[in-house]
Amino acid sequence: MEPRSAGTVTDDEVLRLAREVADRLTASAGGAGSTGGAESTFGAEGNADLADGAPGIALALRYAAQVFGEDRYFKAGQLQLRRTAEASAATPVHTPGLYLGTAGVVWAVTEYARLEPRYLPTLATLTDQLARQTLAIKLPTAAGSVASHDYDAIGGAAGWLAALRKAADVLGGAATDAAGEAADRLVAYLVELTQDDGGRLRWFCAPSHFPSIPGPDGEPTPLPGYLKQFPDGVYNLGFAHGPPGVLAALCRPDTAHAAGTGEAEARSRQVRKAISALARTLEVLRIDGLDHPAWANTLLPHPDTGRPDTTAPQTPARSAWCYGPPGIAASLLPASAACGDPEPTELAVATLLGIERTPTEDQRLNSPTLCHGLAGLVTIYDRAAAQTGLPDLWRLRDDFRSRLCAHADPDHPYLFPNYTPWGDPEHNAGLLTGAAGVLLALLGTVSDAAAEWDELLFLTPRPPRGSGPGGSETASGGTRGAGSGGTRGAGEK
Repeated sequence: MEPRSAGTVTDDEVLRLAREVADRLTASAGGAGSTGGAESTFGAEGNADLADGAPGIALALRYAAQVFGEDRYFKAGQLQLRRTAEASAATPVHTPGLYLGTAGVVWAVTEYARLEPRYLPTLATLTDQLARQTLAIKLPTAAGSVASHDYDAIGGAAGWLAALRKAADVLGGAATDAAGEAADRLVAYLVELTQDDGGRLRWFCAPSHFPSIPGPDGEPTPLPGYLKQFPDGVYNLGFAHGPPGVLAALCRPDTAHAAGTGEAEARSRQVRKAISALARTLEVLRIDGLDHPAWANTLLPHPDTGRPDTTAPQTPARSAWCYGPPGIAASLLPASAACGDPEPTELAVATLLGIERTPTEDQRLNSPTLCHGLAGLVTIYDRAAAQTGLPDLWRLRDDFRSRLCAHADPDHPYLFPNYTPWGDPEHNAGLLTGAAGVLLALLGTVSDAAAEWDELLFLTPRPPRGSGPGGSETASGGTRGAGSGGTRGAGEK
């Protein structure tokens, strides 16, 4: 639900709102319940998911502690990590997903281990557990045998790979052989999914691999909505569940820029080739006839060829991270530096600038939260502006940030609610659709150090400020745009 007005906000106002959210998360972390009758910060089901459970809240409080220089936020985050451990002990996590499984716990613990070495042994154990989980999973590659959760950013291989790489950066020599083996296997798998044999693309999802629920006989059955909309299968184009997440994961410097000769260099060449191919595929699948780049949520298979049917009528997706042009642009931003071709980043910038020409009602940004709302958009524009130094991207970042802050309401338990598609407010503290994600987005706009959290959203580390298409420095040097000034939070070193 879009607020009526959204005047320009200053960094000081952003810091005030961020502190208020952090204080409310900290207060509610002290007990089983939460403030104002909202759901527990531990998650409605007491889960250990990064998406809406304790690990995501821990991550937000860790960055609040860094920006504000207050240990109480760090301790509150540590409490959430303990709750994560308790939940995992009560209900072991058997799936490796980044937002829904072990990889998410690894990610949160990695962030704490960067500041507190006592977490390193736990991180080593969890990373090895994640590696062994991924090595035990069958990874299908034939077109028609692949489900989105096999490869995607939310629950699939793209997220697993990013978590393993991030943990290895912190663990160094303490990372196990299994972790390295698993990362290599995941890279090879994602590269293979980009191969085009002339028929159906390998990431095509057939009805037999749709998300499912238990049927009348107790056996899994595809969600009825999917079968109705996509009777012959579907190509998913969202960052969350489609190939943009694969592209982003492959663009990690430690994946695309492996040093040395022999096998490692050969693998890097394969990765760079896959990045180029996938970026070209996304460019081809954009909607024709618009004055700016845009994509649909999904594409149907052509009845004759089985390939994505770009000739059928298409509606541009909402302007969000999970689905839509901004998320696809975020996946294209690092591709130029990875493959040496300026075109992907140029397309990303054109896409992000084009959002300004999209009417507000067509942007369909009804929430201030991260996954499908303004916090995700603010984070995308903040990274893009820092990478390119373009003043228009800084200006748009500030515009979206002001719209985000206009949603703040002290009567809501966590200050920023999430809204359902029907406009009903939901109050939760989680990362993807709750206050923790809003807090991280706000902190990232006022602190260079806090902005590093966005690696979680984009699966790639934040690039050096001012690195434009192809990795070159921009003329502006990537300085903060008007209204930001590179402010550092109170107490930040």
